Amino acid sequence: MTELKPYPKYKDSGVEWIGEVPEDWEVLSFTRVLESIVDYRGKTPEKVSDGIFLVTARNIKNGIIDYNVSQEFIKPLHYEEVMRRGKPRIGDVLFTTEAPLGEVANVDKEHIALAQRVIKFRGKENIINNYYLKYWILSQGFQDNLQTFATGSTAQGIKSSKLGKLLVMLPSYYEQSFISKYLNKKTSEIDSLIANKEKLIELLEEKRQVVITETVTKGLDPNVKMKDSGIEWIGEIPEHWEARRLKYFLNIIKTIEPSENPTILSMTQNGIKVKDISTNDGQIAESYDKYQKVRINDFVMNQMDLLTGFVDYSNIEGVTSPDYRVFQLKDDTNYDKDYFLYYFQMCYYQKIFYGLGQGVSKYGRWRLQTQAFKDFFAPIPPRDEQLKIKSKIEKELKQINAIITEMKNVINILKQYRESLIYEAVTGKIDLRDFAEEEVSEERGVYHGH
Repeated sequence: MTELKPYPKYKDSGVEWIGEVPEDWEVLSFTRVLESIVDYRGKTPEKVSDGIFLVTARNIKNGIIDYNVSQEFIKPLHYEEVMRRGKPRIGDVLFTTEAPLGEVANVDKEHIALAQRVIKFRGKENIINNYYLKYWILSQGFQDNLQTFATGSTAQGIKSSKLGKLLVMLPSYYEQSFISKYLNKKTSEIDSLIANKEKLIELLEEKRQVVITETVTKGLDPNVKMKDSGIEWIGEIPEHWEARRLKYFLNIIKTIEPSENPTILSMTQNGIKVKDISTNDGQIAESYDKYQKVRINDFVMNQMDLLTGFVDYSNIEGVTSPDYRVFQLKDDTNYDKDYFLYYFQMCYYQKIFYGLGQGVSKYGRWRLQTQAFKDFFAPIPPRDEQLKIKSKIEKELKQINAIITEMKNVINILKQYRESLIYEAVTGKIDLRDFAEEEVSEERGVYHGH
């Protein structure tokens, strides 16, 4: 392909955040180029388990409608009423007004309903290409400018009255067509690469869990004689191992000692973190006087949420939620905390704790009761073997995590490249007219059988 170059001549757009544009491009307001703007904010339609798909703001993501993120439906007999302001057509641009603000996609199915917080744009025929408009909205310059119109403290949004102030950079209709085609082709290639990397990360994360599960329940010697553990989900363990209930080697502790300016420890799915209460982010307690003390090497378990909770031990002293479970190993001469940390985290990942829970899982209150925790079994190798198992896991996880980190870095680079490509194409920083000629030549070649 011909190397992409800038346009021969540029002019000042007259808009500071846009800067210079190719000399025959224009900058116009949305109201000048759109045939219709339909805002679906209003009464929330009744949801049903099956019917016509309702596209919500959550479905509009990364430039497409993702039908798997959220699946909501309305009754077919309600469709005309819900969509009375305007039914979607293929290519129409969907724009989210809040939570999140500024996500965009083209309609790819006509018989869908549109929810609140979604606005539908339709470009004037032969004035603006709807697919070009989508990429313009995706561009970083537009997104940054959009934030200047945003209002709201908890969720940033835009009022309908502000939509007319949004600007679009407008090449000729012909140029818009091949710019959108070029970006469709290139972003699809980039998205495919990203998807492959994400799949590899998923496989590596699965491998990480297999390594932990196999090692903490079966040991390191594949030829060792095995015995039935008596625990259904563990199965066989090495013959010289024990299987003991937690109450025989753990102590649950709950110490309430109010102090000034305590270090607040929060449990996340990445382990224990120090909570910065000065930012007022997340849930902030009125008082921390009833929070329980956590000492160095104490385990902290979120037994309130067995689906997305976690367990970790602390490297610092602090206080944590009274709803968490804090416990210690009774005897650290026979038990290694890291071996048991891997075991407990495995029980979260494999949803073994979840299977013993009680409560209302629909609302996230799926708890592991104290007695069920005390009676929970763990396989226990001799201490020297616990240490070898820990070392083996650490070594393998280090290698796996290094690859995962590398893959995530590559994904970030690809996403930045995608973002840069969109910006340069829709702002005229690169001249794609040669690309258009190549596309026409290729199509002619295919048509004539070359």
